[in-house]
Amino acid sequence: MKILCTDLEGTLAPEIWQEIGKFFNINDLDLTTRDIPDFDELMSRRMEALRKNNISYTKILEFVKTIEPFNGAKEFLSSVSNKYQPVIVSDTFYELGLPVVHKLGNLPLLCHRLVIENDFIVGYQKRQEEPKKAVVKGFQSMNFECFCMGDSYNDIQMIDQSNGAFIFAPDEVKATRPDIISFDNYESLKQHMINE
Repeated sequence: MKILCTDLEGTLAPEIWQEIGKFFNINDLDLTTRDIPDFDELMSRRMEALRKNNISYTKILEFVKTIEPFNGAKEFLSSVSNKYQPVIVSDTFYELGLPVVHKLGNLPLLCHRLVIENDFIVGYQKRQEEPKKAVVKGFQSMNFECFCMGDSYNDIQMIDQSNGAFIFAPDEVKATRPDIISFDNYESLKQHMINE
């Protein structure tokens, strides 16, 4: 059995922060790691946007529970599960990501945590530095072959560590790493993985 470490946002589901920004009309939440590759800088911008708009975590969570995975994502993960054990490795946060992951079939989720005080998001705790790469190295240390898929610059750390990788990415990301096999639909990726 091979391990499939897959990103969540932009790969299996919409970008959660962007969706929050659209719903609450907060333009500053439109930015992702495609725009600001430095995670701490990006999160600093997000925390500032939340402070300015004074929206409770309860209201954010109520909205996040309405976010649906991409059409076909759950079926794709199920279709490759005879050969790959999927694990979601993400720079999201348990408090935001779990409602979406439940809709994908309650797969393992490895990510960060938010700091919530008095029903407001006031900060975040990273699981560790280079967390995606560390997950892949951990599986490899147990003699698993580890394949990775993602869509953005923050996925490169695990992709470079992996035994094989695939990206669902916009052209600007693909252009920086033409050596990584890219796909634009689950069906073609499934066929490739099954034959891998």
